[in-house]
Amino acid sequence: MIISEHSFDESLLPKAANILDLGCRGFEFTNYFKEKGHTVFSVDVDYIGGGNYYLVAISGEDGRCDVEYSSDGNATKIKNGNDVLKLSLKSFSEEIKIEKWDLIKMDIEGSEISVLEKSVHPIATQVSVEFHVHTGQEKIKLDILLDWLSNWYEIRNRIWEEKHCAGFNYWDILLIAK
Repeated sequence: MIISEHSFDESLLPKAANILDLGCRGFEFTNYFKEKGHTVFSVDVDYIGGGNYYLVAISGEDGRCDVEYSSDGNATKIKNGNDVLKLSLKSFSEEIKIEKWDLIKMDIEGSEISVLEKSVHPIATQVSVEFHVHTGQEKIKLDILLDWLSNWYEIRNRIWEEKHCAGFNYWDILLIAK
């Protein structure tokens, strides 16, 4: 199934799943799972309207950062600075007292790379990732990362395609824990 261009396998979710929506703009992903009775934690790095969420940057490390804006309101990303709290996935999970994620959606404008590189895997039963090559990452580096992640996950939707007037990318990778 796909919601807001993010794939997942609903048959793998328990009745009361713990779901993390990283990059929750629009809240479509969050709202779908809340309506199904799941526990959803929504996160975004910027001030957005329309729902309750954690205002924090999720990255590969703890610290502080700033938000970098672009002409595309959905393409905010983190940069060096001190305005916003930045947490690793592990630190955030400990902070909210979640030991196991059933599904994580990552649409975090380039930070998904550091989260995946620096986490202990598997981080969830399912991870739906929109990579962002247009933020400066290279396909070769992503291919190396995906090959490495295949030690812990079955990788679905590994399709290099052009979308959103942003060039070629892996727009909808689904990682299923082995």
